[in-house]
Amino acid sequence: MGVSVREKVAGSGEWWIFINHCGKRKSKKVGRDRKIAIEVAKKIEAKLILGDMQIDDKNKKSAPLFMAYASLWLNDYIKAIRRQSTFERYSEILKRHVYPTLGNRAIDEISRGEIRNLLLKMLNSGLSKSTITLIHACISGPLSYALDEEIIQANPATGFTKRLNLKRDKESVVPMTWDETSLFLETCQKHFRDYFPFFFCALRTGMRLGELLALRWGNVDWNSRFVEVKRSYKRGRTGLTKTGQERNVDMSGKLTACLRTLQTQRQKEALQDGHGDNVIETIFHRKEKPMEQNYIRRIFKRILKKADMRDMKLHNTRHTFASQLLSSGASPVYVKEQLGHTSIQMTVDIYGKWIPSQNRDAVNRLDLHQSAPYSHPTKNKKAQPLEITPSVIGMVPKARLELAQAYAH
Repeated sequence: MGVSVREKVAGSGEWWIFINHCGKRKSKKVGRDRKIAIEVAKKIEAKLILGDMQIDDKNKKSAPLFMAYASLWLNDYIKAIRRQSTFERYSEILKRHVYPTLGNRAIDEISRGEIRNLLLKMLNSGLSKSTITLIHACISGPLSYALDEEIIQANPATGFTKRLNLKRDKESVVPMTWDETSLFLETCQKHFRDYFPFFFCALRTGMRLGELLALRWGNVDWNSRFVEVKRSYKRGRTGLTKTGQERNVDMSGKLTACLRTLQTQRQKEALQDGHGDNVIETIFHRKEKPMEQNYIRRIFKRILKKADMRDMKLHNTRHTFASQLLSSGASPVYVKEQLGHTSIQMTVDIYGKWIPSQNRDAVNRLDLHQSAPYSHPTKNKKAQPLEITPSVIGMVPKARLELAQAYAH
């Protein structure tokens, strides 16, 4: 009995596993990663020792197709622990980019070379690195799921993110300037008055789009002037926030007044429509229905165009809030809490360049603790020889000796 790992063709870089068990021999190509081949060989050898493995192809059960197992991964794993939007995005990625090539392949027959070639093809087609990273995640996910179920011995999709340099590039944050913020709000107030409270709230709280659309009147604390961010809305569904955490976001005086005016207006409209005090609980809605994300994004673009401003995403209102807050002297910890980041490091990494630098002042403050200019301590001087003068020469020997001793000390 034996299980060995070697290149079938020396120097080819393709590693194979060779099994010799009970008079039967079998070989299987693993790929170009020798470490993975060795790990697989160890597992096979252990199974052979325990008698848990048959190498006769006639007794081998056929593995499920990748498409079938990806469906299990989506419904049993992703839907249970990830957001609905993530489930929908992964489903679309699989249908559009993965199934045409790998969908009808048995999950245990997919090789590293096939995965590499598919990713390179997508990369050369002009897709962004972030999209390629999602494609890789949608391939690796079902394979890892199959590995946990012991349907395959190793995940052939591991290691490609680093090897193909698929690490996502950091998003370039270019928030609105103070002048651009004023121009945007003035244009909105003049030409899109009904949407002014929404965009003013976005720029004064830094809330995510889904969080703004899920905001309710019951979340507003008028006395302490803050709003409770508890949920997020997208595509007809209301769920938890992006991080799953709740937080309180402070309101400025002008934002408080703006929302008060909006609430009063809604109450008047409810009375006129015969609804009495039954004001729609959602603060920002359209025709008594929740406002969809793509709709408000289109309004945002129309305001930018009307104001003759540069193009940007609506999410830039969040960047604008954070950068202006920091440049005004707010602490990164406070900004982190307002934005709902999971760590202060995230806040500093994204918005660190807007934190005012006070290093020069700090260096100058060191001088306040030094009472006098620094000078080197005086070294002990060696005793100098007694200068011989006529008056000294005229002394008696004993007097000359006493004078010399006194001078030396």
